[in-house]
Amino acid sequence: MIAGIHTTKPRTQRYIDAFVKGAGGGEIHHFRNLRKLPEGELVMYGILAGSGEVYKWCEKEQKVFYFMDHGYFTNAHDKPHWLRITKNKHCQNVMQQKPADRYEKYFKQDIKQWNKKGHKILVLPPTNAMANSFSAENWLANTLKTLKDNTDRPIVVREKPYNPTITVDEVGATVKVDKPTNHQGKIDWSEYYATVTYNSNTLVASLSNGVPVFCDPKNCAAAPISETDFSRIETPKYGDRVALFSSLAYNNWNMEEMTNGTAWRMINES
Repeated sequence: MIAGIHTTKPRTQRYIDAFVKGAGGGEIHHFRNLRKLPEGELVMYGILAGSGEVYKWCEKEQKVFYFMDHGYFTNAHDKPHWLRITKNKHCQNVMQQKPADRYEKYFKQDIKQWNKKGHKILVLPPTNAMANSFSAENWLANTLKTLKDNTDRPIVVREKPYNPTITVDEVGATVKVDKPTNHQGKIDWSEYYATVTYNSNTLVASLSNGVPVFCDPKNCAAAPISETDFSRIETPKYGDRVALFSSLAYNNWNMEEMTNGTAWRMINES
């Protein structure tokens, strides 16, 4: 039996409903009415409006949960609504040996040769919501110090364009309080030597454009082929991108696959 957790974000409730249906059906609960975790396994979407609190709650009680959020290659809210779904963690940070068929059919990228002539370092810090949920408030300051101690390369910091500040509402849910947008234009990947990030899905664009990634080992899907020790900024890893993307493609599902049980089956067979 699986239980779905709804939040106050209506457009994400359909994803929860689809996954619960595909898993054989179960109860739906609203975060604002929870006094204890429901019986059985749980599924939640994102980290705002109560989902992040349920995520932490599940970890504390060592409860099996399924976490879903925007897909690795596309935005969840664009049809056919591709989502990443992981069991008991935030993202697929371990590479599975998978064929390339699913990647080539749905997500194939124009993969360029590694760019070893770039000179800048692109730093993509966690959003306010991510930093709060995963205790990464000092990530940017610590990262910049490590980089400056180990390289003389120019460093460019880019926040996610949509990065609202957050607060906690009257029932304990982390919620957005404004919608700041900082437009910095498109990234000219030819200028960059490396991307350093906590968890940004910009990792796909970076790797596809030949720019290696340095990232958090637990919360970034690029970790299997990327360096996680930022003090080694001058020695990037140049891993197998098709193998990584093939693995991620097998951990990405659309609404139809969630509804008909394909996502549930594939997750629990892997």
